Amino acid sequence: SIAFCKQASSVSELGGMVFQSNNVVSKPVLITSADVSLKPEDIHQWVICVPPLVVAVLCLIFNIFLKWKLSKMRIGADMGMPKLDKLAKQVKSGSIAFLKEEYKYLAAFVVGLAIVLAILYATNPVKDDSPDDGARVACAFIVGALLSGGAGWLGMMVATDGNVRTTVACAEGSLNNGLRVAFTTGSIMGFTVVGLGLAGLGSMFWLMNVKRNPAQTMQLLSGFGFGASAIALFARVAGGIYTKAADVGADLVGKVEAGIDEDDPHNPAVIADNVGDNVGDVAGMGAGPFES
Repeated sequence: SIAFCKQASSVSELGGMVFQSNNVVSKPVLITSADVSLKPEDIHQWVICVPPLVVAVLCLIFNIFLKWKLSKMRIGADMGMPKLDKLAKQVKSGSIAFLKEEYKYLAAFVVGLAIVLAILYATNPVKDDSPDDGARVACAFIVGALLSGGAGWLGMMVATDGNVRTTVACAEGSLNNGLRVAFTTGSIMGFTVVGLGLAGLGSMFWLMNVKRNPAQTMQLLSGFGFGASAIALFARVAGGIYTKAADVGADLVGKVEAGIDEDDPHNPAVIADNVGDNVGDVAGMGAGPFES
């Protein structure tokens, strides 16, 4: 609790804690209850950084287990329909090609903005006479962008692996069987986002806190969130535009021109439509929650 005493010989009560001042106080006074077990001065760096890093490692271990579990599930070849695997491979290769092209342009944007941030914070540092704040913010920005993009990439890769397995599970079993496969696939992406976020925040706080106090460190860490937001914005917008364009194109070519069903495999635009679903709804949504 922060209390400001403005007049002499005043007694105030705040949250059950009583303090008295016989002199005018011109600066904030930190009032701490006697029964507080962990005071601000007792909170060491490892108390803040180690727990998220430990949870990130646990997320990694759990993801390895889920990925192994997903790899053991049946695919099209196991049910005598290798064409399913061929179509899934086409969707995956198209998704990879789109993200590579998108990330190529994003890399130039991230580098350029990192240079701008480095210059701004070097000339106007968080800590007086510390021009290295520019390098710190630029580094945090780049790491945030890399992890945000990585969350989207990894989510898209596992989603394309889970698509055909979900189809096979529904074809051979029931809707509940397919839901279990889909839920396993989504869990991998969820724990990937959580693990990368905690690992990034924990490690960056540890690095940024060197020769800085926690308040200054938190200001420098804004670059980490800014990097994550930048990638998430482009991933959602670019992926969303692509998936909608492919969806409308597939409908026009299939339904209007050729007179076939929307998802007919004879329509090549259907592959582009499914690619758009993965890069927009999966990769974009992977970077989005990471930013949050």
